[in-house]
Amino acid sequence: MDRQRRDGLKHISVWAGLVAAGPVWAQAPGPRSAAALSAIVEALTGAKVEAIQAGPLPGLHEVIVRGKVLYIDDSGEHLIQGQIVEIAQRRSLTAEREAAYLRATTPVLSLKDLNLADAITYVRGKPSEGRVLVTFEDPRCGFCRQLHTLLDGMRDLTVHTFPVSFLGPESRALNERIWCSGSRVQSWNEAMAGKPVAGAAACEFGALDRNMALAERFRVRGTPTIFTATGRRFDGVVGLDAIESALASVG
Repeated sequence: MDRQRRDGLKHISVWAGLVAAGPVWAQAPGPRSAAALSAIVEALTGAKVEAIQAGPLPGLHEVIVRGKVLYIDDSGEHLIQGQIVEIAQRRSLTAEREAAYLRATTPVLSLKDLNLADAITYVRGKPSEGRVLVTFEDPRCGFCRQLHTLLDGMRDLTVHTFPVSFLGPESRALNERIWCSGSRVQSWNEAMAGKPVAGAAACEFGALDRNMALAERFRVRGTPTIFTATGRRFDGVVGLDAIESALASVG
């Protein structure tokens, strides 16, 4: 058995998607350049290729699009979306690569670099140095409502919430009503309680657009996403103990 065959048998590739070559990129068979392969991927996905390099298996190139790892073969005839797992160690090489790439390319959030005028800020108890959270939340997100209830029980905590509209036009419309209300904090609390938020006079929505761009900058893909003032990150709702431990390390 040749070495390439042996290397291939060390891994199992779970193919979640397989796309055969189409007329847009049809050329003579054979290996293609990284630039040509990137062009094929961009045509298929409609997104810019962030990085391309040799993949973990012979004949494959690793391509990163929107922070996710895809694979394309040397000929550009097949695009693979899924996990490559090293059987012996039971490791997902794909997941490890995605995590490493995100760590290397995502900036660290720092409170001093944020425009807090674009956030809805509320305090539970008294302001306390170090006991500060920054959150990205959608007002129609059920997990965000769980987080809101959890944070209500914490002492001396300041929360800067940047409203985002990940759940579509209804979220954007609700965010606009909250943003233009007489009290954003009160309206946000009502939204988090599942109560209707009354309409308000039109106002300037630039902050809501900037918040979406800010979320993209820090690769916020879902809500809630939570940061401490020094950039410790939690994706999704976590337990009170984990949040308290993170805040204590800041202090």
